[in-house]
Amino acid sequence: MCRCVSFLALVLLLAGVGSSAQGSQILYMSPQDLGEEAALVIRGRVQSVESYWNSRHTKIFTRTRLAVDETYKGGVRPTIDVIQPGGVVGTVKVTVQGALQWTVGEEVLLFAEPSGPSDFRVAGFSQGKFKIVRDAATNAAYIEGPPLEGVNLLGAPSPSRSDRSLPQRQATLEQFINQALSGSRNPGVER
Repeated sequence: MCRCVSFLALVLLLAGVGSSAQGSQILYMSPQDLGEEAALVIRGRVQSVESYWNSRHTKIFTRTRLAVDETYKGGVRPTIDVIQPGGVVGTVKVTVQGALQWTVGEEVLLFAEPSGPSDFRVAGFSQGKFKIVRDAATNAAYIEGPPLEGVNLLGAPSPSRSDRSLPQRQATLEQFINQALSGSRNPGVER
């Protein structure tokens, strides 16, 4: 059932449901939903971001490579590639509402699903990427996000979070991981 929710969210997003003023509409996924849906949950750093044309030169995609620092669920690997629609190649820019921005060096918590033999996509379209912010004095890790500009989350529990463009600190990294993976079958925490 979880894969159906993710597929439905992607279909709704790509179909452009809603007016352009509202942006894309996708189904809200709780941290537990993300933990259950994701085949891979990692903490890592963005190494590179590259946009490219598909083989028929009809679509642009962005490949983001992350160095994996810690694996909470799924198989251990040194790096992963995340593919998402949209990007900039030369003078051509393709924008997809809700597509994530990536910054080289950025530390993230990522909930990912396979999208090909060796590539992944973010679980819940864009909901599965959280920026990690470290306390300057203690180096404690907190999560922020996800910043979902141009996205209306259907079924989101808190109307006070209607402005999804402003990341909000939610919990320590450890608290959030424990919450997200508490209902997940065999999370396979590996460090």
